[in-house]
Amino acid sequence: MSEQPWRPRVIDVLALLGFFTLWLVPMAQVGYRGGAPASWPINVRDLYSVSCLFGQASERVSMFYVQVRRANHRGWEDLDEREYFKLEPFGHRTRFDRFMSRFGYQADSDLARRELGEWLAAADRAGDPTRAPIIAVRFVWTDRIIDAEHPPDGRWRKPPRAEAGTFRQLGEIVWVSDGPSSRERTP
Repeated sequence: MSEQPWRPRVIDVLALLGFFTLWLVPMAQVGYRGGAPASWPINVRDLYSVSCLFGQASERVSMFYVQVRRANHRGWEDLDEREYFKLEPFGHRTRFDRFMSRFGYQADSDLARRELGEWLAAADRAGDPTRAPIIAVRFVWTDRIIDAEHPPDGRWRKPPRAEAGTFRQLGEIVWVSDGPSSRERTP
């Protein structure tokens, strides 16, 4: 009886082709270019950016801030989000900064911002029950242009909101569920 020569299984060949086309070739491209192409979806870019740090030089830095309105108070006050996001796993940027730069600024992120606003109001209430409760939260942002001629000194920290420049509001104001009725809501 003669033995048939060894031949790879079709599934093994398909797996090897998939590995080359979906992983090895894109990794080589990312390594050669110094980062994933901006045209790739953000989740796919993260798959090919091993460290997820400094893939491409940025021309600007977006800075995000939280403002709140408290019961029986007029106007908006700045809320120091660092009190609620103490870890800085992304250099000197907190998880809040990372969340807002990745997801919070998108037009379809209303639900995520609403949940974050309600969580901030509940955490503020639990942290100091004597303080007037938060009835509304709004997220604002600005861009700081990175100037190669005048780079920032020292470690980068987000400046206080009053010093950061012109702001834009992200999405709608988040009215906290146990806040005022719709008749009492005035921006």
